[in-house]
Amino acid sequence: MAQNTAPIFTQTPRLGFGTIDSVNNTFDMTTGTSASLFTAGASGSYINKIRIKPSGSTAATVLRFFLNNGGATTVGTNNSLYAEISIPAITTSATLAQNDFEVPLNIAIPASYTIYGVSGTAPSTGFEVTTIGGDY
Repeated sequence: MAQNTAPIFTQTPRLGFGTIDSVNNTFDMTTGTSASLFTAGASGSYINKIRIKPSGSTAATVLRFFLNNGGATTVGTNNSLYAEISIPAITTSATLAQNDFEVPLNIAIPASYTIYGVSGTAPSTGFEVTTIGGDY
């Protein structure tokens, strides 16, 4: 079997933006609301990481990130729970910066695959999410 002997790099840098602002405590994403954060380009994409910034004060929660194969999110076999991160309770301040959170992914995803995000509990103000990657 032939192997790729040279590293492959993305051709076009790309960012995905989304807001996780409602609760979905399922572990297969088949019900409830989910936020679409990034859809791979026509030749596939490479995702470096996801950056998360709270929009304001919020209770402790867990954010979950799913890979979807481009099919309906209501079908469990189309979704895969890929990563999750615990977020502590956060109180906004006029004198202190809010925490930034990162989820390293470092994965190549096929064309039309989508990354979705959900919150385990109802966020008071939501989370602004930036997916950092590029298209092949």
